[in-house]
Amino acid sequence: MTSASQEIAAASVRRQVGMEAVIDAYQAPLIRYATRVLNNATLAQDVVQNVLVKLFRQWQPGMQPDARLKNWLFRVTHNEAVDQIRGEARRQRLQGEQEVEVDCSTGGVHEDPTPDERETMVLECLNVLDVRQRQVVLLRLQQGMSYEEISAITGQSTGYVGTLLHHAVKRLAAEVKRREERRKR
Repeated sequence: MTSASQEIAAASVRRQVGMEAVIDAYQAPLIRYATRVLNNATLAQDVVQNVLVKLFRQWQPGMQPDARLKNWLFRVTHNEAVDQIRGEARRQRLQGEQEVEVDCSTGGVHEDPTPDERETMVLECLNVLDVRQRQVVLLRLQQGMSYEEISAITGQSTGYVGTLLHHAVKRLAAEVKRREERRKR
């Protein structure tokens, strides 16, 4: 009887060690990604926590952090974030509230932005993109993923990923230019 209980205890330890490895490897990138998709760090933490709970429930002995698991985690994080966005939109519609566009213009004397300021401005302007465009931009630029990896996460073809990325970059560039011109005035 002790042999069976020792095996169960050993399996539990292996499961815990495996989950800790996944959390160490992916929690921070998932939170960064979800934060940018949702524009809300607190909601992003909730989304990632839900994703990790789903993973824990599905955890099989011998699972390790690998490319397939990484793709699954980002895909589920994206889906949870989109569900969160849709739920919020329903709540706002029911309450009769309207979204207020965030104005990221700044006042004061004009100077060319430093690279950090330009990156900050680009990240603030992500709200001009639709959810799919924002997703591919964040996965490509922030996570450094290839078109193939993005394709596996989003379920879109690599060609469509490229098209989304192309149009997203054009929209971002136009919005950044518009805001820089407004800033000069």
